Amino acid sequence: MRRLPYFLILKKFSKLSVVKIFFLVSFSMVTHGWTFETSEHTNAASIMAFADNLSHHGYHYRAVMEYERLLYFYPKHPDIPKARFKIACSMKSSANYTPALQLFSSLAKEYEGISPGIEASFQKAEIFYLTHDYQSALKQYVKFISLYPKHQLTKKARNTIIEIEKQSQ
Repeated sequence: MRRLPYFLILKKFSKLSVVKIFFLVSFSMVTHGWTFETSEHTNAASIMAFADNLSHHGYHYRAVMEYERLLYFYPKHPDIPKARFKIACSMKSSANYTPALQLFSSLAKEYEGISPGIEASFQKAEIFYLTHDYQSALKQYVKFISLYPKHQLTKKARNTIIEIEKQSQ
């Protein structure tokens, strides 16, 4: 990372004491955003990796904030659907079922037939199951199986349908 030479800093901030200039320079070395070039921690891949790491370690609220930062700074980035899906997954993991269900529903509709939409359709059923709304879960699992009969999650959907039917007997 390129920094301004000290003599230019002294010239630019001539009215500040040497101690204050030292503090400013030291602070800029450890604080992102205070340097004169963009930091490697503000690119989309770094934000996504950091958010994934937070989510992996159970810091779901902080992960959601990072994913939303990605959405804000890179609204046209190709990983936006993936980030939105991961926001919903983090919400689901932290038991915020209503907003997660809304986001999964939106993703399932927007990306029907492709990766984030297929998984979102399955996750909708999972949320219904977790909230003990077994009838809605059953309908969503059946819908998922009918739309995506060859998907790898179909087996899990079928097993959960059998489990729901056993519970209702």
